Amino acid sequence: MMEESSTLAQRVAICFAAGVIGGLAVILFARVLFELGLSAIFGVKAPISLNPPDIYRPLFWGGLWGIPFGLFIKTAWKRRHLFGLLYFLAPVLALYIIFLPMSGAGYFGLQKGGPMFALYLLLVNLPYGIVTALAAMAIIGKKP
Repeated sequence: MMEESSTLAQRVAICFAAGVIGGLAVILFARVLFELGLSAIFGVKAPISLNPPDIYRPLFWGGLWGIPFGLFIKTAWKRRHLFGLLYFLAPVLALYIIFLPMSGAGYFGLQKGGPMFALYLLLVNLPYGIVTALAAMAIIGKKP
């Protein structure tokens, strides 16, 4: 744990690493949902692959999304748990309106799996923000 107040560069680096951990939480949560048979309810027929190179992309993107988290964590420190919980909405919104349409799945993934698929994406990404916040707080300590 860091004892003094951290610099912006340190917070960004820490939150990149925390974002990778948050990305791992999303992958593991998706696997748990699949193994429990809950993914099928949402129309998801295959689990997220844990094999290289497939595993690297969500971990890297989790880290990238940790960078803006690091930019805002000092400002949001007093409400860091709430900030972490709600932060997952930023990457999900980008997924809905940028990345899914670019992949041909349409806005919110509606052309791929309809509203249930969009709901699944929201659910499966839920752990990202809070796990990222908890990992960052564990590394940063009491003062950002």
